[in-house]
Amino acid sequence: MKLNSFIALLIILSSILSEELIPITILEKSVNRLNNQDISFLCDIKLQSLSKEPTNLTFQFHSYWADSTNYYSYLKFKSPIDYKGTEIWGHFSEEIVMKKRMPINNKIVKIEDGFESLDIVKFLNFSELFNNIKEYELSINEVKFNKKEVYLIKSYKKEGKKKSIKFYLDKDNFFIYKIEWNNKRGVLNKTLLFEDWEMINGKQFPSNIIYENIKKGLKTTCKLNKISFDSLNKENIDLIRIGFNND
Repeated sequence: MKLNSFIALLIILSSILSEELIPITILEKSVNRLNNQDISFLCDIKLQSLSKEPTNLTFQFHSYWADSTNYYSYLKFKSPIDYKGTEIWGHFSEEIVMKKRMPINNKIVKIEDGFESLDIVKFLNFSELFNNIKEYELSINEVKFNKKEVYLIKSYKKEGKKKSIKFYLDKDNFFIYKIEWNNKRGVLNKTLLFEDWEMINGKQFPSNIIYENIKKGLKTTCKLNKISFDSLNKENIDLIRIGFNND
């Protein structure tokens, strides 16, 4: 009887531990970690490439949850002069809609994928990336990252494991430290690194984001200041809604 009870306990523990290490569940917790959380910050960006002199930009960012399925983002460039006053809106729901308004014509128009500042917005929302990999194969390991034990989740298609996306995640709070993209030959193409973490209203949030496109020789460094998790005031909510008033 005691042996049967012990075996039953082992089965229960095994089930619990297995559930904790389901990759898709961990990724989902990570992606949803800041759901329904309004966020504001000032961002200083440095764009570097092998063929051009570095470009520095500054923008104000706000995000807002109208409800559990409708997420909005808004940013407005403060510098340099070529970008100053340009606004970008995003609506993330069943579909993703991005819009912009430039001071030169003051018209709100939909953004095509070729707009060079669109990647900046995508750094800050993982829902699209998560939806793209949900049907892929996933593996999970525990590895060292900056002298800390973390989860390493690898996403890949059945027909080839070399082309993959790797996520380095905190084991306790599930926030993402780094993402790596490897091509079909297994060569590292792109990285997205989150560092200099701060505690904001009881939640960890990075104050430095570094994106590198190794293949193209591009690097983007985002330094975040004046980070706030306070609920947006009516003025900022109205500012976000302006982009979609005519939808």
